[in-house]
Amino acid sequence: MNRLAPKWLRKLAWWGVGLWATAITVLSSMRPDQIQEVAPFEMWDKAAHFSAFFAGGINLALALCWSTGWSWKRVIAVTAIALCVFGAVDEIHQLYTPNRSGADVFDWSADTLGALTGALLTVFVYARYFHPSLPAPARA
Repeated sequence: MNRLAPKWLRKLAWWGVGLWATAITVLSSMRPDQIQEVAPFEMWDKAAHFSAFFAGGINLALALCWSTGWSWKRVIAVTAIALCVFGAVDEIHQLYTPNRSGADVFDWSADTLGALTGALLTVFVYARYFHPSLPAPARA
Protein backbone atom coordinates (compact mmCIF):
# COMPACT_ATOMS: atom_id res chain seq x y z
CA MET A 1 0.00 0.00 0.00
CA ASN A 2 2.08 2.77 -1.36
CA ARG A 3 0.65 6.01 0.07
CA LEU A 4 1.12 7.00 3.70
CA ALA A 5 -1.48 8.93 5.66
CA PRO A 6 -0.71 12.33 7.21
CA LYS A 7 1.51 12.15 10.27
CA TRP A 8 -1.28 13.13 12.69
CA LEU A 9 -3.47 10.29 11.39
CA ARG A 10 -0.65 7.76 11.71
CA LYS A 11 -0.05 8.87 15.31
CA LEU A 12 -3.77 8.69 16.07
CA ALA A 13 -3.93 5.16 14.67
CA TRP A 14 -1.01 3.99 16.81
CA TRP A 15 -2.55 5.64 19.88
CA GLY A 16 -5.68 3.64 19.07
CA VAL A 17 -3.66 0.42 19.03
CA GLY A 18 -2.07 1.32 22.36
CA LEU A 19 -5.39 2.19 23.98
CA TRP A 20 -6.93 -1.03 22.68
CA ALA A 21 -4.05 -3.11 24.08
CA THR A 22 -4.30 -1.29 27.41
CA ALA A 23 -8.06 -1.91 27.60
CA ILE A 24 -7.56 -5.63 26.88
CA THR A 25 -4.85 -5.87 29.54
CA VAL A 26 -6.99 -4.05 32.13
CA LEU A 27 -10.03 -6.22 31.39
CA SER A 28 -7.86 -9.33 31.50
CA SER A 29 -6.67 -8.32 34.98
CA MET A 30 -10.21 -8.04 36.36
CA ARG A 31 -12.29 -10.72 38.04
CA PRO A 32 -15.25 -11.99 35.97
CA ASP A 33 -17.77 -10.28 38.29
CA GLN A 34 -15.93 -6.96 37.85
CA ILE A 35 -16.04 -7.31 34.06
CA GLN A 36 -19.80 -7.86 34.21
CA GLU A 37 -20.16 -4.62 36.18
CA VAL A 38 -18.38 -2.52 33.53
CA ALA A 39 -19.70 -4.35 30.45
CA PRO A 40 -22.43 -2.39 28.63
CA PHE A 41 -24.32 -5.62 27.86
CA GLU A 42 -24.01 -9.32 28.48
CA MET A 43 -22.26 -11.30 25.77
CA TRP A 44 -21.22 -14.89 25.25
CA ASP A 45 -17.55 -15.20 26.27
CA LYS A 46 -16.25 -16.34 22.87
CA ALA A 47 -18.22 -13.58 21.10
CA ALA A 48 -16.65 -11.06 23.49
CA HIS A 49 -13.18 -12.37 22.65
CA PHE A 50 -13.91 -12.34 18.91
CA SER A 51 -15.37 -8.81 19.06
CA ALA A 52 -12.53 -7.38 21.14
CA PHE A 53 -9.85 -8.78 18.83
CA PHE A 54 -11.89 -7.87 15.74
CA ALA A 55 -11.58 -4.26 16.96
CA GLY A 56 -7.88 -4.80 17.59
CA GLY A 57 -7.46 -6.21 14.09
CA ILE A 58 -9.09 -3.13 12.62
CA ASN A 59 -6.93 -0.80 14.75
CA LEU A 60 -3.64 -2.51 13.97
CA ALA A 61 -4.38 -3.03 10.27
CA LEU A 62 -5.30 0.66 9.90
CA ALA A 63 -2.15 1.73 11.72
CA LEU A 64 -0.06 -0.48 9.43
CA CYS A 65 -1.89 0.62 6.26
CA TRP A 66 -1.41 4.27 7.16
CA SER A 67 2.19 3.95 8.39
CA THR A 68 3.90 1.51 6.03
CA GLY A 69 4.16 0.89 2.33
CA TRP A 70 3.43 -2.78 2.88
CA SER A 71 1.32 -4.96 0.62
CA TRP A 72 -2.13 -5.98 1.84
CA LYS A 73 -0.87 -9.55 2.35
CA ARG A 74 1.87 -8.35 4.67
CA VAL A 75 -0.51 -6.09 6.63
CA ILE A 76 -2.91 -9.00 7.15
CA ALA A 77 -0.12 -11.42 8.11
CA VAL A 78 1.57 -9.05 10.57
CA THR A 79 -1.76 -8.06 12.13
CA ALA A 80 -2.91 -11.66 12.51
CA ILE A 81 0.41 -12.91 13.90
CA ALA A 82 0.92 -9.97 16.28
CA LEU A 83 -2.58 -10.24 17.74
CA CYS A 84 -2.41 -14.04 17.84
CA VAL A 85 0.70 -13.71 20.02
CA PHE A 86 -0.94 -10.94 22.09
CA GLY A 87 -3.97 -13.21 22.65
CA ALA A 88 -1.72 -16.09 23.75
CA VAL A 89 0.17 -13.84 26.18
CA ASP A 90 -3.18 -12.57 27.49
CA GLU A 91 -4.32 -16.14 28.17
CA ILE A 92 -1.06 -16.89 30.01
CA HIS A 93 -1.48 -13.65 32.00
CA GLN A 94 -4.93 -14.83 33.10
CA LEU A 95 -3.36 -17.91 34.70
CA TYR A 96 -1.87 -15.55 37.29
CA THR A 97 -4.99 -13.43 37.74
CA PRO A 98 -7.21 -14.30 40.74
CA ASN A 99 -10.53 -15.97 39.82
CA ARG A 100 -9.51 -16.36 36.16
CA SER A 101 -8.79 -19.68 34.48
CA GLY A 102 -6.57 -18.60 31.56
CA ALA A 103 -4.85 -20.76 28.96
CA ASP A 104 -8.20 -21.38 27.23
CA VAL A 105 -7.42 -22.49 23.68
CA PHE A 106 -10.97 -21.61 22.59
CA ASP A 107 -10.64 -18.04 23.90
CA TRP A 108 -7.31 -17.77 22.07
CA SER A 109 -8.90 -19.17 18.90
CA ALA A 110 -11.72 -16.60 19.11
CA ASP A 111 -9.08 -13.88 19.61
CA THR A 112 -7.14 -15.03 16.55
CA LEU A 113 -10.21 -15.36 14.33
CA GLY A 114 -11.46 -11.93 15.41
CA ALA A 115 -8.08 -10.32 14.67
CA LEU A 116 -7.83 -12.00 11.26
CA THR A 117 -11.40 -11.03 10.34
CA GLY A 118 -10.83 -7.42 11.42
CA ALA A 119 -7.60 -7.24 9.40
CA LEU A 120 -9.22 -8.77 6.30
CA LEU A 121 -12.19 -6.41 6.45
CA THR A 122 -9.99 -3.36 7.01
CA VAL A 123 -7.61 -4.15 4.16
CA PHE A 124 -10.48 -4.94 1.80
CA VAL A 125 -12.29 -1.67 2.57
CA TYR A 126 -9.04 0.33 2.53
CA ALA A 127 -7.98 -1.04 -0.85
CA ARG A 128 -11.45 -0.97 -2.38
CA TYR A 129 -12.62 2.48 -1.33
CA PHE A 130 -9.55 4.53 -0.50
CA HIS A 131 -7.03 3.19 -3.01
CA PRO A 132 -8.97 1.57 -5.86
CA SER A 133 -5.81 1.37 -7.99
CA LEU A 134 -4.26 -1.10 -5.54
CA PRO A 135 -4.76 -4.81 -6.10
CA ALA A 136 -7.27 -5.74 -3.40
CA PRO A 137 -7.90 -9.17 -1.93
CA ALA A 138 -10.67 -11.18 -3.64
CA ARG A 139 -10.91 -8.68 -6.46
CA ALA A 140 -11.25 -9.95 -10.01
